[in-house]
Amino acid sequence: MLIFLSVIAFNYFESDKTEKGENVEDKEPKIPEVQEYGGTHLERVGDKVRQKNWGTFTLLETKSINESFELAPMVITIKDIRRIRLSSLTDEVKEELKPYTGLSFDEAYSIYYKENLSMEEIDQKAAFSQTDIDEAVTYLEITYSIENKDSKELQFFSMENVTFNNDLTYDVPSKNFILSGDTFMGTKKVSRSDYQPGETREGTIGLLVDSEENIEELDSFAFTTDDIADGETHELLVDGTSFEIPLKEK
Repeated sequence: MLIFLSVIAFNYFESDKTEKGENVEDKEPKIPEVQEYGGTHLERVGDKVRQKNWGTFTLLETKSINESFELAPMVITIKDIRRIRLSSLTDEVKEELKPYTGLSFDEAYSIYYKENLSMEEIDQKAAFSQTDIDEAVTYLEITYSIENKDSKELQFFSMENVTFNNDLTYDVPSKNFILSGDTFMGTKKVSRSDYQPGETREGTIGLLVDSEENIEELDSFAFTTDDIADGETHELLVDGTSFEIPLKEK
């Protein structure tokens, strides 16, 4: 009789535990899954979205800018600057992102060319500077648009270099891992496409943050543009310039 009561008691508590566990699991919000770039689906701090066969995006911080900067005849409108956390990345994505953690070939060349190294050796230096992606990584995202207000075709690359918080600087053409209308992977001279008269493009830039960098808040942003050149003659029309945006609320 004692054994029988013990079995009943065991079954009762196990059943109760299972039901409570299921209830807790049911109450946990499911992360929505999307096919395209997950960052576009994040609106409020804390929002999460899963990009299929890629990883989970979590919005950590967002700064709404909506400010235009003119390097006549090109107009650059910065929309948002955000910090986003990537987690649950697939192994393929980790390998895909790894090259953006170290020196680009151009950066390695500028450092080691005086040492009479071969191109292959410089390429190895760049590869050795890369680090493995951890289970989670943070990146900085810039969304913006570019408009050519001229009546002729122009050569232009909107952001050659960007700096956050006055000391975290990126060479955009080699460090941006997001392909968009205005941002093309590779060096600016090879990968950019000329702007047609009156053309407007949307751009998104993604820049990985080194795990040793401790960014708790974005308080400033600056960017340097490429020169503007004639799309047909390649004649220099306007020198590139720099713009600064304070992000910290007063």
